[in-house]
Amino acid sequence: MKKLLSLILSAVLTLALVPFAAYAQSDLNLNAQNGRLLISEAGTYTLTGSMRGTVWVDPGKGDVTLILDNITIDGGESAGIAAVSGDSLTVILANGTVNSVRDGGSDAAYDAAIFCAVPTRFEGDSRLDVTGNNKFGIRGLDADLTFASGSYYIQGAEGSVGTTGQLSVLSATVMDLNSNQMLAATQQMVVQTGNSGKLNLRVEPDKGSSMIEQYANGTAVTVLENQGTWSQVEVNGKTGYMMNEYLAPVQGQTVESVSAAQSAGMDRPQMPSGMNVQPQNQMPSGMNGQPRNGMDGNLPGGTALTSTADNPGGIVTGTAENSAASLEADLENAEYITVSDENSQVKISDSGTYVVTGSSSNGNITVKKGTTGVVLVLEDLDLTSTTGATVAVNKEAQVKIIISGNVTLTDAENPDDENSADAAVVDAFDGAAMKFKANSQVYITGDGVLTINGSAKNGIKTGDDSSLIFDGGVTVNITAANDGINGNYDVTLLNGNFTIAAGDDAIHADHILTVGSQDGTGPTIRVTGSNEGLEGTVVNVFGGDITIHSTDDAINAANGDGLYEGVLDYSFNMTDGRVTINSQADGIDSNGNVNLMGGYASIASASMGGEAGIDYDGQLYIADGFQLHNQSGVAGPDGMPGDMNGGMNGQMGGPMNGNEPFGGQNAFGPGQNGQQPPQTPQMNQ
Repeated sequence: MKKLLSLILSAVLTLALVPFAAYAQSDLNLNAQNGRLLISEAGTYTLTGSMRGTVWVDPGKGDVTLILDNITIDGGESAGIAAVSGDSLTVILANGTVNSVRDGGSDAAYDAAIFCAVPTRFEGDSRLDVTGNNKFGIRGLDADLTFASGSYYIQGAEGSVGTTGQLSVLSATVMDLNSNQMLAATQQMVVQTGNSGKLNLRVEPDKGSSMIEQYANGTAVTVLENQGTWSQVEVNGKTGYMMNEYLAPVQGQTVESVSAAQSAGMDRPQMPSGMNVQPQNQMPSGMNGQPRNGMDGNLPGGTALTSTADNPGGIVTGTAENSAASLEADLENAEYITVSDENSQVKISDSGTYVVTGSSSNGNITVKKGTTGVVLVLEDLDLTSTTGATVAVNKEAQVKIIISGNVTLTDAENPDDENSADAAVVDAFDGAAMKFKANSQVYITGDGVLTINGSAKNGIKTGDDSSLIFDGGVTVNITAANDGINGNYDVTLLNGNFTIAAGDDAIHADHILTVGSQDGTGPTIRVTGSNEGLEGTVVNVFGGDITIHSTDDAINAANGDGLYEGVLDYSFNMTDGRVTINSQADGIDSNGNVNLMGGYASIASASMGGEAGIDYDGQLYIADGFQLHNQSGVAGPDGMPGDMNGGMNGQMGGPMNGNEPFGGQNAFGPGQNGQQPPQTPQMNQ
């Protein structure tokens, strides 16, 4: 059995089907429920499917790479993945996948969902959820852990990530679900309380533990082990524990040490006067006062914000008609079409069901103008076009598109054609892999994987007064030179899984962009790279799980062309769901209102030079119960970041306006010294 499971390079392991070696209770069905998948040779392995048991990486010597391709691992009584020998482990998240690893919570030897006794690097452009029921989500034993890229959502009974080696976060989103904070760690840190308060070094990672010493803002520390909300550190030869939210990467601050006799210490910042305060909210450099208007006081790093409005403005939802959702596929009477290089052009001019499969290096599917009642099933299709969009829905057409299997659409047009001196060439340039023209109604659903390569310009482009809706379990992976999805009118993502890397906007709607439905459900959206993430005159988030990396505003209620100005009021509205932002500019920017009515938002953005976590020109409304972790301040109509019309001083934490966008030296820690002082907190009477 061991020989059978010693896999060759690039082997594909379908975990649910592998006959696992018995190692646990004999009364379990090992094939389906429990076992050990042994990797005993160096090499690259692709893991897909699901299993109950442990992926055991034990090559002795050499490098092992695990490619996670929509895997679900329940470690049962032990770790889900245990790397116990070898020179290194690399974990790659396959493009467009969501992966999950958990442990059973009772194995003392391997006390994490992912246990690493070798240097381990995590990378990719997708998602990994890790749940540690024993102690940690991910644990390094004398091993460096590096999060190079990808999105990670980690929680553990005692901490999200723990290692006795070096912990590095590079261009990755690492969310510590224990504290609802982004995780960032470097070996050399400094105390960063944001004022003149002192930070305690404690014997154990607990605020009730005995204090060893107290250290001032700017004191250098060496991180020995990160344990989620606490780190074991060494300071001036003394070893103990400090809270992570008050440690920041070294950025050239003045280093000084202050003895315990010089100031009474706390596990949180003190006021300069040293008065005994009772903070309602632990925050590194913002207000210590009672959260107002729905701020969750248990979210460290946030700022107690004040609404400038008593009530949110009215929410405007998508207005374009889209009746394509009601169309039913008639597979018994469908027309089945196999495309090839010899049969590459598909023209649809009548209602009905069409199933298109095959492969072509220069093919197109076109639904003619005014054609309604079309159900287009794309099934295991690989289509490239050099002469326009691979799928074109012309004006006033109505189409339901069902994605089945693996579908790849590539726009290989010449980008120079858009600016050609030949008017006919310009007119023929679609500039998108999928083009839906004016007044069209397109509804995309299915359970397959749609990969779109917009190499000429956009991934998807829609026309004036058009409606585009995504629904169902479809997985959509978009890479585009310009916009991932560019809508001239309404764009709605009700459900699905989206991974988008775009040169400009990830998802843009000139009119109304809607994510999720008002019953609180919604899609998973991962914007791995963009100039701006979500943009529309009105942007509504009703549900879903959204992560955005952007070099400009992550969410922008605006329209550079001035379209619909005077017709719609600019607004960003959130009623449910989860938004995680890493931005080099504003986190949420609205040329009008920001209404935060329900859900959770975590914002790490620029916080100076006119940028802020939330930047609005109209009104800000924060409902009771909205959970906001904003590291980067607020800019109102008349105020710089952190000012909010003079109503709030101070929170300038979070990433600085520098050149390291996501996970560099400035990415997740509090801001540098020189912040405005916090407002007066509530005091003990």
